[in-house]
Amino acid sequence: PFGRKVEYLRLSVTDRCDFRCFYCIPKGFKEFTESENRLALEEHVRLIRLFGELGVDKIRLTGGEPLVRRDIVEMVRRIGALPGISDLSMSTNASRLAGCAQELKEAGIGRINVSLDSLDPELFRRITRGNLDRVIEGLMAARDADIHPVKINMVVMKDLNLGEVGDMVDFCIANRFTLRFIETM
Repeated sequence: PFGRKVEYLRLSVTDRCDFRCFYCIPKGFKEFTESENRLALEEHVRLIRLFGELGVDKIRLTGGEPLVRRDIVEMVRRIGALPGISDLSMSTNASRLAGCAQELKEAGIGRINVSLDSLDPELFRRITRGNLDRVIEGLMAARDADIHPVKINMVVMKDLNLGEVGDMVDFCIANRFTLRFIETM
């Protein structure tokens, strides 16, 4: 009724994640979707094809963490080959990106958003229970694969990482990443 045209779709390809960020997944949470209730690769591709036929041309793959799917590169390849899809991007924590950035680029990923809340390994581990070195390796692999832009989403928390904002700005400038500050929800 408002004359808006829907051209953009965010598709969560899994609710699984290899991090346990305290602001995202509560401690002890185990209620992930059972595998038999998740869409298969073919179902995701069919869904995107149907949205494409309705005029959607921009797709962002999200999760959880989309890179935990074993078939994610094939999914990107098949979605990227669909007629009418002009922009295929991904939101990721980059922990698994180093091993597949070039493949994802060749398959059709044009840009990525990466959650990165700290450049301090210990603080990063406290926030995510993940490994900062793997994320940095993933970011550099994306840059080297010419995935552009790489956008960094930093959740700024007053009593935790507020003092790192300047370092994050410098890091993003030095690596030609776009930085966005996010509030906790």
